[in-house]
Amino acid sequence: MTDAVVIGVGNRWRRDDAAGLEVIDALRERVDDSVSLVESDGEPTRLLDAFELAPRVIMVDAVVTGEHPAGTIHVLTDEELPDQMGIGQSSHLVQLVETIELGKLLGRLPNGLTLVGIEATDFTNGEGMTAPVTASVGIAVEKLLAALAT
Repeated sequence: MTDAVVIGVGNRWRRDDAAGLEVIDALRERVDDSVSLVESDGEPTRLLDAFELAPRVIMVDAVVTGEHPAGTIHVLTDEELPDQMGIGQSSHLVQLVETIELGKLLGRLPNGLTLVGIEATDFTNGEGMTAPVTASVGIAVEKLLAALAT
């Protein structure tokens, strides 16, 4: 039985935007079949489908608040996300918040969602994340594993 789904959101061709996908890659060898791992570009209908894979949903994405150094890890519930809209963004955050709200309205996200955001700075075209974001991927993986164990 799948207890949780971890959805990494991002784009490998937009530097730091790959952070969520890199976390998924790092988790592959570290979780059992009670955790589903999903890579997403943030497209709403595919996210809604992923929300139904397990009762517990965790999303990982690169974010920008402008208030914290690159590599800072933020953990927000779906209830906190709309309040954070004025100070933070990802290349998908507005769409993510709308999709989360739609998932709740449709009953496809009954237990809510947790977002793990990694503070990023470089969303230009190309491969390779900045050093602080790369270093934070391992920290985010450890935080996720600890959270999944509870």
